[in-house]
Amino acid sequence: MEEKSVLDTYEQKRQWVRQFNLASDLFAGKVFEDLAASQELCRILMQQPGLRLKSVRTQYVIRNLESHSVQLDILAEEDSGNMICIELQMYSEDAPFRRTRYYTSCIDMNILEKGKEYYELPDVTVLYITKGDFIGCKTGVYQVDRKIRDNSLAIDAANGVHEKYFNLKYSSKDAEIDELLHYLKDSDPFYQTKLFPRIVERVNLYKMQKEGVDVMCEIADRIRREGKNEGKIEDIMELLEELGKIPTKIAQRIGQETNLNVLVGWHRCAARASSISEFEAWMSEPERFILK
Repeated sequence: MEEKSVLDTYEQKRQWVRQFNLASDLFAGKVFEDLAASQELCRILMQQPGLRLKSVRTQYVIRNLESHSVQLDILAEEDSGNMICIELQMYSEDAPFRRTRYYTSCIDMNILEKGKEYYELPDVTVLYITKGDFIGCKTGVYQVDRKIRDNSLAIDAANGVHEKYFNLKYSSKDAEIDELLHYLKDSDPFYQTKLFPRIVERVNLYKMQKEGVDVMCEIADRIRREGKNEGKIEDIMELLEELGKIPTKIAQRIGQETNLNVLVGWHRCAARASSISEFEAWMSEPERFILK
């Protein structure tokens, strides 16, 4: 029997969408495509209450014909022309700092027009949100500063790239940031707050309001398919994490796979593999592990 492409009733759709939270890049992409909601997010995480955004794009793809393309969860432009990249990375990966390095380089290549001087590059701020504390100092926020060190002397060597890393495991010691990060996990559509009311309003729209039904109908099938894929991807990653550190190329390949049958095969591969290298060797033939 052919699987239904959309959920049958409004109530079923609403219950389906309520499973998602703002730690999911799919759901966050819909909520934060709204300029005011993204502005609240950036103001709190950057601790700049007067910050103003000119534009925002979610799931923004920068295509490189001769190298690795990237898809940014949220890319915003300030009124000043400076750029903000927000990444939601809920799976453990091998090289988050190198991901940041590559993302900022792609943004630079995408915005510096031919004939422009290097000093015309705008600042780029990366706000990187993870589930766990991969840095390991048991705090909820880290800021990276670029310094020249000569014995006891530290000289500022800022190059316009700013990095802040947040995690959902520990407190940041800042009440506003902690409230927002907690909401990313909970995403209660009836939450009451004066700090980020537009974000809650958008969550309520997509989770509860009938006025959002038309939009939900449009995205329900995609949410259903990608929700299954997202859950299967998480299951695979959790199994592999028990075997050791997951190489970035494998994590990216798994995260970008959209064929559920392939993911099912990889899940069975991960369950039977005794090492990461054994899993990698099996990745090219997942059909071996799909039950007929």
